Amino acid sequence: MRQLLVILFAGIFLSGCTVKNLFLKKPAGLEITTTPASTVFLNGENRGDTPFKLDSLKAGTYTLKLTPNSSSNLLSYETSLTLEPGVSTVINRTLGATEPDSFGYTLTFQEDVGGQTYLSVISEPDAVNINLDGTPHGFTPLSKISLNPGNHTLRLVSPGFVEQTLPVNTLKGFNLIVSVKLAGETINLTPSPLATASASPSLTPSASPQALLSPLPTSSSSLIAAPYVTVSDSPDITAAGGLNVRSEPSASSDPLGKAKVGERLKYLNETTVSGWFKVEFEGNPGYVSGKYVTLTK
Repeated sequence: MRQLLVILFAGIFLSGCTVKNLFLKKPAGLEITTTPASTVFLNGENRGDTPFKLDSLKAGTYTLKLTPNSSSNLLSYETSLTLEPGVSTVINRTLGATEPDSFGYTLTFQEDVGGQTYLSVISEPDAVNINLDGTPHGFTPLSKISLNPGNHTLRLVSPGFVEQTLPVNTLKGFNLIVSVKLAGETINLTPSPLATASASPSLTPSASPQALLSPLPTSSSSLIAAPYVTVSDSPDITAAGGLNVRSEPSASSDPLGKAKVGERLKYLNETTVSGWFKVEFEGNPGYVSGKYVTLTK
């Protein structure tokens, strides 16, 4: 036994290795791209600007902060990530002036103890439609679907958000976790003109006095003066029983309630880059997606 150990250690030293090297983990990789260019901070240390690529990081958990270089009006992005040995983590981020206007994705690998190959998908908002290699796979979150190692195409679709298509590469023995925040769909503002006098029905002598004196049916929402938004007659809104009015300009924020089809909501003169209108709902400020309303100024 002693002679065997001597031979083993002799082989190690002759090959230029040490006992310590035998137990060192492989380095981890990190790739980051941002819009606009940003400074990368790992555990508070400035590591340079994006685009950033490094393949010699020590595996482990890091605090990452991305600070935009070009404008102080844009929000920084901060997160915690765990870098696995022998694989790279990929981050792509567009930094906006508000959290709802910021979006992007992160691809991370998590070693599977069983040596299997998996794909997991989480998203913001939730319940995003998943299409993988041209085949529907339900909605997010998706946990550990078994795949063959190699290249795949992931497509994420949700009403009111920009469709996201990602080429992903799964590795044997790892669970590839795709974390996506979708960009809000930009809404083209096309205000409807107010009714003019020429559009009003003319009164003719044939109309009876009683008909002229009878008031037209009104509702509290129809009395709202411009500017206001009107909930569109959309099949999605009808099926959902109304349009959700959110507390923040995000589909993942808490709903304040539902506005009915045709209902008018006072417009509070604020529209986000991603197309959310700020309105007054039951006496409180809220947000509705511009995809499902018409703005009248």
